[in-house]
Parts: sequence; structure tokens; C-alpha cells
Amino acid sequence: MSPVISPYRWVILFIMWCSLFIGLAAQFQIAGLAYRIIPEFKLTPAQFSLVLTAPMLAGVCFSFAAGALADKFGVKQVVAIGFIFSIAGSLFRYAADDFWELFVLMFLAGICPGFLNANVSKLLGAWFPKEQVGTAMGIYLSAMGVGITAALATSAFFPTTKSAFVAAGILMALVWVFWIILIKPKPQGAPDLPVMPVTRYIGVAAKSKNVWLAGLALMFFMGNSMAFSGFLSNALNEAKGINPVTAGFLASLVTFGTIVGSIIGPILSGRIGRIKGFLIPIATAGAVTGYAAWVIPQGTGMAALLVLFGVLSGMCSPLLMSFPMLLPEIGPVYAGSAGGIVGTLQVIGAVFIPSFILTPIAGHNYNLFFALGSVCFLLVGIVTLMLPELGVKAREFVDKNNCRL
Repeated sequence: MSPVISPYRWVILFIMWCSLFIGLAAQFQIAGLAYRIIPEFKLTPAQFSLVLTAPMLAGVCFSFAAGALADKFGVKQVVAIGFIFSIAGSLFRYAADDFWELFVLMFLAGICPGFLNANVSKLLGAWFPKEQVGTAMGIYLSAMGVGITAALATSAFFPTTKSAFVAAGILMALVWVFWIILIKPKPQGAPDLPVMPVTRYIGVAAKSKNVWLAGLALMFFMGNSMAFSGFLSNALNEAKGINPVTAGFLASLVTFGTIVGSIIGPILSGRIGRIKGFLIPIATAGAVTGYAAWVIPQGTGMAALLVLFGVLSGMCSPLLMSFPMLLPEIGPVYAGSAGGIVGTLQVIGAVFIPSFILTPIAGHNYNLFFALGSVCFLLVGIVTLMLPELGVKAREFVDKNNCRL
């Protein structure tokens, strides 16, 4: 089912971009204000880590349900409700007095990004033709890197922690208003999707092995991504003696690279006409580059490898997240439920792989830690081997020969 092409799709993409941007900016204010928050709330390192990852735990808890409910009631309505919880969580952080209050509010702040993440493939698929879904996904995901960078760069300029939290809450409320006013479920003239019981949507999505494989690939991808983005700065300081300012700058090069990669990856994949055939060598190269960036001595070479690693990472995520909409057994009808499954596995990888698998195994041996993180990236390519090829050339071959992928 091809969507009706409408120029309004760029408005939809812009509002989605803003929604992800403010969600990530609010979350990573915690990282940007760590030097204030840790003493103000008397947090241990473990408690600080839990506060920072609490929004992702919301994704673990609610992505599956959010996808299924969006198939039934629509993405606009489901995400709008998620916004209400996230606005409350982001804004009322100013009133938090201890770890548990801050943790709960950060958990609430992550509900809207979790809802949106589960349904991004469905909403973009309703507005963009299949050959543009990857590019649209890449532009959307660039908001993640921009949001994180903006939070880290601006949080310290606020006079108090509370003022930073209030500003994020107000900005999120403004984006919510634009979401309510401007988001539309589909282009005018596009056919309505069938309405079925929620269990039907879940059942079809859950029976697709390709949905689970795409989710597994994203789980390993996020395990690698969070291992590097969450631990690299401290590891450079602790193990290599690089001063904190320089270490933070080097770690930020990865984020910069992901912004670039998320935009150019889908474009290159489209030019080649392959998704699976594009992802496998990129994941392999990313695994090698990430570990090489860690072991190489500090200098221009390290900086260049960190940027390249970020670019390769950024190339992978939009293509992997496009799979639910592109799978012929899923399509726009079941994309919400499929995205919920994929999104749940994705955030499980982000939360649990670095903290509960890599860290217990490696301890303070950062060489082993980043080697295992790189193995996660390599596993992305191995899992992708088992997925069908859904690139433009494969789809054209299917249409021409009237066969199945």
C-alpha cells in the first residue's frame, strides 16, 4: 500500500524531529548538570546511572503496548497522551528532593519518546513512499544527536538546576501543542487502514520472525552505542589520563558522527539499492573502527576514528528502524505493533547490555569492555544476514516478477 504523496509530509517529519529533540534534550540535561545534580541529590554513581537511564526503562515497559494501541487508535492520539506524562516528568523535576523522586520523574519523562520510538516507522510509512522512508528516518534520528549535544552544551548556562528543568518542561509543552495541532494520521485521500482488535495486531506482528530479528539487531546495536556513548568519556580520563574536558570533547565526536551518518546512510543505501547488503559491511567496519578508536594513542588518529565510528553507527540505526514498515507481512497495518516489539528489544539493549552484561564481565578492564561492545556491533551484521533484502532493487525485482521477498 503506497502512501499518497503530499508535501505536508515534511511538516509531519519536522514535528516528529522536534518531539525527539526535546525528549533527548530533557533526558541528557542530567548528564550536562551531573556536576550539580550528584552533590545536590547526594547520588552514588549507581544512582546517577539509574536516573540517566530511567527514561529508557519507560521504553522497555511501554513500547510494546504503545505500538499495539497506535495500530488500534492512531499514532497521534497515543503519542499525545505520552506527551502529557513526559511534560509532567520533565517539568516537575524542579520539585524533586531525593533520588527516588528524581528517578520516577525521569521515568515519566521517557514515556513520550518511548511511545514515539515504537511508532515512528508507522507514522513515517503513512506519509513517505517506501523509497523515502529510510531517508526520513535518518533525518528524524538526527534529532537524537542534536538533542544530546544541545543539552550537554547549554545546561551549564542555566543559573540553577531547577531553572534548566523548568525550561525543558515548558519547551516540551510547546512541542506538544504543535503535535496536537499539526500532526495528521495520513495524507488526505489515502485509504483508511482496517480497524481490528488489539490482539490481532499483536498476534500478526509477534508471528513474524523478521520483526524479532530486526529487534535483535537493534538490541545489539544499542548495546554497542550506549557502551561507547555512556562510558567512553570517563574511560578516556580514568584509563588513559586524558583530562575531563578533552575526554568529553573526544566522546562528543561520536555523537557528531552519528548525526552525519543518520542522514547520509539511507541516501547511500538508496543509491546502492540494498539495505541488508549495505548494513552487513557497515556493521563489520563499525566494530573494527570502534575498538581501534579506543586502543589508538590520543591524537588526530583517535579523533578521526571516533568521528568515523559515529558515522558508521549513524548509518545503521535509521535503516534498522525502517524494517517494520518495509516488511511485506507487516506494512502500515501492523507497523505499530511490530515497532513496539522492535522498540522494546532496542531499549533492552541500551539499558541492560552495558550495565548488566559488559560491565560485570569487564569490570575496570576497559580494553575488554570496548572489545565486547565492538562484538555487539559485529553481531548486528550477523543478525542482519538472516533478514530479507528490502532495498529498492529487491522491491523492484519483486514487483517485476510478481514474487515474494
